[in-house]
Amino acid sequence: MRLDDYEFIHVIKKLYKIKIAIVGFLLTITFCGSTFADEVLIKNGDRISGQIIGMKNHTLTIETPYAGQIIIQWDQVTSIETDSIVHVVLEDKTAGRGILKKTETEELTLETENLMEPLRFSISQVEFINPPSEPSVKFKGRVNAGIDVHKGNTDTDAYYLDGELVARTQKNRYTVGGEVNREEESGEETADNWFLYTSYDHFLTQKWYLYTKANFEQDDFKDLNLRTIIGAGSGYQFFEEELRNLSVQGGIAYVNEDYSISGEDNNYSAGIWNVDYDQYFFNKFIQFFHHHEGTIGLEDTEDLLVRTRTGLRIPLGNSFNTTFQYNWDWHNTPAPGTDRVDERYLFTIGYRWN
Repeated sequence: MRLDDYEFIHVIKKLYKIKIAIVGFLLTITFCGSTFADEVLIKNGDRISGQIIGMKNHTLTIETPYAGQIIIQWDQVTSIETDSIVHVVLEDKTAGRGILKKTETEELTLETENLMEPLRFSISQVEFINPPSEPSVKFKGRVNAGIDVHKGNTDTDAYYLDGELVARTQKNRYTVGGEVNREEESGEETADNWFLYTSYDHFLTQKWYLYTKANFEQDDFKDLNLRTIIGAGSGYQFFEEELRNLSVQGGIAYVNEDYSISGEDNNYSAGIWNVDYDQYFFNKFIQFFHHHEGTIGLEDTEDLLVRTRTGLRIPLGNSFNTTFQYNWDWHNTPAPGTDRVDERYLFTIGYRWN
């Protein structure tokens, strides 16, 4: 056999080996692609394989090798499984990172190293998958103002202002707010009071938190120069969402009351409680809110204070809103010559931001 023949056979063998390597590589890619792909099952029975990009605003985005990105309405998804780690956030703000698996009961589980048992939930409870990164600090606030002016036979001026600012991080929440109220009738002052509050919440889990708070109140017509309440305790955040929020908390406090009437000053230790609730209804057409807080003396239960703010906010557009509000304050042991109860009906125009 000639040398050229040997060289030809050698080239053929090399080409054959290259062909085998290419086929093996393609088979490996195919095998990996089919084995390590996320899978979505939709209501019409179709199965879509690819890589989950994320789910937000009730739409799921999945990257496929054959059709690029596919967007699926979340209410059309019946189950989902992933081979890669995803970040899942539920409606109640419970969150975790892990592998999504379906169960025989059509629920989902999230297998994560942080939990002894997989997190179990229904597909309707999922709010986000791989949510976009959020700022380290989120701010929200509001300010409301009401003015009532009458001239003529009745000469009355009434001014009311309230506001609140909340700064929220993953583990901490800072709140500061206040109210100012002033009224005159025929040039004579009939109301002059203000109330300031601040609190700090540190979240131990998604729901449980520790808090400290301080309230400061002054009211000329209650002969109250200054009431100071400083307290601490724990709270539970049932919901913290755009559409609804609910928290309850309890603890202990120190109360100091400085009156303009000699001999009426008072200070005592007390138990404190607080409930905050708000929720939108009718596709964010109206928002109901209720704030309730109270203190009761630990040595003398006659030392009882209750403060509530209840009402409806109606969005007007461009973050403006109008508010119908009822304020009810109870002081069981007021200064001599003053009433236990203060009531106020308010109509205000305000601005809110997030």
